[in-house]
Amino acid sequence: MSLATETTTMTTETQLTYDTRFGAVSLREDRLITFPEGLYGFPDCTVFGLTQLPNVEESPLLLLQCVNRPELAFLVADPTVLGMEIAKGDIEEAVRTSKLPTKETQVLVILTMYDHGESYYITANLRAPLLVDSASRQAKQYILLNKDYSTQHKL
Repeated sequence: MSLATETTTMTTETQLTYDTRFGAVSLREDRLITFPEGLYGFPDCTVFGLTQLPNVEESPLLLLQCVNRPELAFLVADPTVLGMEIAKGDIEEAVRTSKLPTKETQVLVILTMYDHGESYYITANLRAPLLVDSASRQAKQYILLNKDYSTQHKL
């Protein structure tokens, strides 16, 4: 279970700190991301912070920490950094339909880790990427119409 604490620095930026299953993470309140419609399956989860994984150096994986429900956090990544590709036309359609600005929109995918006995494997949800406008910090999860994308693309 996550515990949230709040601290304020000399420059009056508020830091939110959460104890997660990955370790302690700090989020700047002025850098939070809003998903007005929530995430699929989590409609009440509308405010998130995006941060590096704690205690991990140079990882392509990021932590999407929910502020509304601090016990909830998702591993996410830019699919291109992981060697996965979502067709440019599909992304352009998703961004246009979502009414987000093309140049400032970052695409992320939610990752899921599965325990497979003595090993683990990770899948990426390519079918419902996260579209994040870095300028306004508004975001949306979008289900792509192209059925070639899987919700459990194995890495």
